[in-house]
Amino acid sequence: MATSLPPGSLDFLQTEPVPVTSRPASPTVDAQDRLPQGVVDRLMKIPGVDGVWVERDAQGKRFVVLHYTPKGPARNLPSSVEGLPTRIVGGEPIRAF
Repeated sequence: MATSLPPGSLDFLQTEPVPVTSRPASPTVDAQDRLPQGVVDRLMKIPGVDGVWVERDAQGKRFVVLHYTPKGPARNLPSSVEGLPTRIVGGEPIRAF
């Protein structure tokens, strides 16, 4: 039996989500920083995932960011994509202003 979490609840996370921050614009985007469209499409079909992109940490290592809004069970989120670790961010829906 599925349980329903109250709106805005982060109880599904094992750790606090990483805040979404802006980063300086890069004049060029490395092809390695793009996921194949089929992979993005597959990830975006996971309930609660409403954003997918690749970032680099301070050491330059790449990881896949999954923006997750608490709509589905977190156990459906992969720990790696295309051989890259994932980082889960969000907790709130993405809204255009």
